[in-house]
Amino acid sequence: MPETNLTPFHDWLVHLRRTFHEIPELAYQEEKTSARIREVLDELGVACETGVAKTGLVACLEAKKTGPTVALRADMDGLPIEEGSEVSYRSRHPGIMHACGHDGHVTIALGVIRWLVEYGWVQKGHGRKLFIFQPAEEGGGSGAREMIASGVFDSEPVEAIFACHMYPELPVGEVGVASGVSNAASDNFLIRLVGKGGHGAQPHLCVDPVVAGAHLVLQMQDIISRNLPPLEPAVLTVGRFHAGTGRNIIPREAVLEGTIRTLDRKVRDTILERMEGLLRGLEAGHGVSSKFDITSGYPPVVNDPRMLDHVLRHAEALLGSGHVHVEPPRMGAEDFAYFLERWPGVLIRLGCRSRRKPFVHGLHSPFFDFDERALDVGVRLCIRLLTAYESPEEA
Repeated sequence: MPETNLTPFHDWLVHLRRTFHEIPELAYQEEKTSARIREVLDELGVACETGVAKTGLVACLEAKKTGPTVALRADMDGLPIEEGSEVSYRSRHPGIMHACGHDGHVTIALGVIRWLVEYGWVQKGHGRKLFIFQPAEEGGGSGAREMIASGVFDSEPVEAIFACHMYPELPVGEVGVASGVSNAASDNFLIRLVGKGGHGAQPHLCVDPVVAGAHLVLQMQDIISRNLPPLEPAVLTVGRFHAGTGRNIIPREAVLEGTIRTLDRKVRDTILERMEGLLRGLEAGHGVSSKFDITSGYPPVVNDPRMLDHVLRHAEALLGSGHVHVEPPRMGAEDFAYFLERWPGVLIRLGCRSRRKPFVHGLHSPFFDFDERALDVGVRLCIRLLTAYESPEEA
């Protein structure tokens, strides 16, 4: 990305992003992050509402001329990950890290606000711009849903909403979007298998839930490969299998936890039906009893067709058509879905990998970092998307 494409306040963006990176906070605990956002908004002379869904903020800029209300969302929580890199701005909060780029998302939103303030948008533009600094996107915190439920947007006639998400699969200067479903729905499951514990040297006197659970893990993978159409994407992952207290003890109980990601309601129903069938077979074949709990996670992220055209047109004008990609859905979940259920909009995948380096560390890696020139791309793109949507003709 040529240096001439940097914003006039690139160094300010980098400093701000690194400040946020040093103070990651978990869902609904983003007190320092919220305070720093408030400080920046005060410096820019921009009013905001605080304490929305505990730690969220909503800032508003209103032009002198009437026009539509358009929103930009920036999630701001970190992840329970110990940072592995030794960068100078590494996390100062043990066991917590910005491993998903939310420090960048917040910085981009503040950069857009700074540009609008300093370049006179209030005097020249039309309508209102909402900036949503959202808590608790990670870990099923549903911060977007809680902000909506707070009622803060009840009187806001939002016509469009956009969000960028750091995307290390693409280099800086490129973006990706999906047509229709962008991100999968998520469901979380917990399976409890109860057998009969005893001595490891006397398995014939026990009912071993570990062996039953091991069979179950393997059998569940057959659901994806043998019970679903080959062209229907779905993921079934067991992320936790806990049992036992000693090497020579057959435990009484085993607990399995995992996640299901789907793009289609019928596929989800098929997976759940087959899991229930496997558990019935496990009870009959292994003698264990089972309990199966499902917790619904985020709904699918569905991009609006008209807003997608808006993004494609302006992203191509800014970056060049060869740098804008229409991509298939991702199986990761995103609670931006709740905003898109309420208002039309698009989730944009913002390339953030250095062009000089191959893809190495993805999102949620303890070594995740990004080329900070992605901040400038995000600011320039979001300015264009927000300011171009000021009349039906321009949008």
